[in-house]
Amino acid sequence: MSAGLKISEMFLSIQGEGKRAGSLSFFIRTNHCNLRCKFSSGNLCDTPYTSWFPDNKDNLGIIPISEIVKAYSVNPPPNVVITGGEPGMYGEKLIDLCNELRKVNPGIHITLETNGTYPGKYLESFDLISVSPKLASSVPIDTSHRESHERQRINPDALKQINSLHRLGLVDVQWKFVYTGVSDVGEIKQFQILSGFRNSDVYLMPEGITGNELELKRMETAETAIRHGWNYTDRLHIMIWGNKRGV
Repeated sequence: MSAGLKISEMFLSIQGEGKRAGSLSFFIRTNHCNLRCKFSSGNLCDTPYTSWFPDNKDNLGIIPISEIVKAYSVNPPPNVVITGGEPGMYGEKLIDLCNELRKVNPGIHITLETNGTYPGKYLESFDLISVSPKLASSVPIDTSHRESHERQRINPDALKQINSLHRLGLVDVQWKFVYTGVSDVGEIKQFQILSGFRNSDVYLMPEGITGNELELKRMETAETAIRHGWNYTDRLHIMIWGNKRGV
C-alpha cells in the first residue's frame, strides 16, 4: 500500500454540486494542483489553499492512507468524495486509497472530482468521475501562471479515456462546467466534439464564490442549460455556509 497523500482537509458534509447534490458525504481534499484558475470576475480558484497558495509547499503534511481511512471510519457515511486541488496528481495512490475505503464499507460510493488532465488506470477505481474541464475563462492574466495553465488545462487523452470508461459502463461520469457567460457555450461544444460525451451528462454551474455572485448568474446559467439540452447544478454548500473551509 502506498505511503500516503498530501491532504489539505477531511470533513463530513453534503455534496453541493452535480447529480449527487445533497448526499451526505465524507470529503477528502488533496493538496496541490497543476492549474491556476482565475476567472474574469477576479475570483481565484474556490480552493486557493490547494493551488495558488497550497498549505504544504514542501514534502510536509503527507498523511498515510491508513490514517485517511481511519478518519473516514469514525462515522462512515455511504459516500466519499475525493477532491482537490487536483487528486489526479496522485495517480496510482488513489487505487490503494479506494481499495482500503471499500474494506471499511463495501457498499461505498466514491466520487472523484478532477479537472480531467491526468489519464491513468486509477480512474477505474471510482463510481463517479465528476470532471470539470477548465475553459478559457479560467486562464489567469498574469504571465507567470498563464502559459503553464494554458498548456495544461486540456489533455485530450485523459478526456477521451474518461468518456471511454463511461461508454464501457465501468464508471459513471458527469461533465461539470463553470459558466461565466455566453462565450463559454462554443468551447463546451468543442469539448463535446473532442471527448464524445452526451448532452445528458453535462452540468452547467454558475461561476461565483458568494451567494450574491451565484444569484447574479443563476438565471442565465439555467436558461443556457435548458437552451442547449444540458443540466443545471447550483453550489449548495456556498448557499448554506458561504465559501469557507470544512464544508
